[in-house]
Amino acid sequence: MEFNTIRFEHRETGVAVVTLNRPDAFNAINRELAIELNQLIEQIQDNEEIRATIITGAGKPFCAGGDLSWLLEADDNLKKREIVVRSGELITKLDKINKPLIAAINGATAGAGTAIALACDIIVASEKAKFTPNFVNIGAVPDSGASWYLPRAVGYHKAAELMLMGDVLSAQEAKDLGIFNKVVPGEELEESAMQYARRLAKGPQRSVEYIKDMLKQSQNNTLQAQLEIESSMQIMAWSDPDFQEGVNAFLEKREPDFGKYNKK
Repeated sequence: MEFNTIRFEHRETGVAVVTLNRPDAFNAINRELAIELNQLIEQIQDNEEIRATIITGAGKPFCAGGDLSWLLEADDNLKKREIVVRSGELITKLDKINKPLIAAINGATAGAGTAIALACDIIVASEKAKFTPNFVNIGAVPDSGASWYLPRAVGYHKAAELMLMGDVLSAQEAKDLGIFNKVVPGEELEESAMQYARRLAKGPQRSVEYIKDMLKQSQNNTLQAQLEIESSMQIMAWSDPDFQEGVNAFLEKREPDFGKYNKK
């Protein structure tokens, strides 16, 4: 499928790269981008040859958030509602995909763009990156799940400060708060993200899927509920051929070859 607002590359074995491709509009999310990215995430979910996906931006920014021209064209509440519904559908798809997502933050990410980043599992950022949940600066409120993700990443009080003040965080400040996993020089960003993706793509795919699912569920579970989930998924993991391969490789002091089963 051809896309107008995003680029898709099956870069190497098991690894895909998705690039938000509206650089002249700072990769802002318009109706077309929301629809196309939603469709692409569905395709990635269904493609057994893709095991890990990198999301990045074309040009200098990662994503400036929602495209204001889309909002300004919405001259009644039904049209405004469509914007938040489509944004919500996109974030839900990103949140529910059972394959790992790596955000490669190449520049500024603001507004709803911060939600796209936070919906990913690992965030690698260029030293030039900025993180700005700045909805309040235009008299708006957080959307696209930003108000759900950020408190879970940094705690209520820091999230309140960031969202109420609309401040800009440098890449290092975002890393210090636990938002970014790693900050690297701009020229090393792509390779750093690829290193994460390659390692995940070579890993035991059922374990990767189960761990991601467990962590997502843990955010709303009691300890006892989480223990039940761990028990169920551990039994399934122990029953998977990758577990036997992992144990054999450990005992034989060699690298495991999880990919040989070609399950995912």
